[in-house]
Amino acid sequence: ETIRARALIEGELAAYAALHMKRAQLSGLREAIAVMEQEAAAGQTPTEGDRLFHTRIAEACDNSVLLRVVSELFDERHNPLFEQLGSHFENARSWATAIEEHREVVDAIAHQSPQGAREAMARHLANSHDRFMAGWQAENEAPAAKRVPRKSARSKA
Repeated sequence: ETIRARALIEGELAAYAALHMKRAQLSGLREAIAVMEQEAAAGQTPTEGDRLFHTRIAEACDNSVLLRVVSELFDERHNPLFEQLGSHFENARSWATAIEEHREVVDAIAHQSPQGAREAMARHLANSHDRFMAGWQAENEAPAAKRVPRKSARSKA
């Protein structure tokens, strides 16, 4: 549900940014991608740069409510369950793909293409969801011998 909400909201914010973002704000988006690349190169999960990227698009709308909504939805990924799951499914390759998707959003905004920006953001968030779900499904389809058995309520008794 969170990713669908983000896709609706952030797609429209990207479209708005394509028409209204100033040159300095566009540089800020590119800077956010550079932060992501630095974090990834250091072997870290590039969430600081990722958050910066998404919130800078919201900031371009000059609406504190939308900025707060985007920030809160993004921060949902920091709940303990998501962080534990993400640690199993996120890797250097998936983040490299996400960084490239961010570049596509920036390119559309730079070309002042609202439809292109909307589509690039929607595609990025859909792909993020698909990458996560593919990892989740792969984990759940792992051979039983590789899984850590869960104790049922009966076995505890």
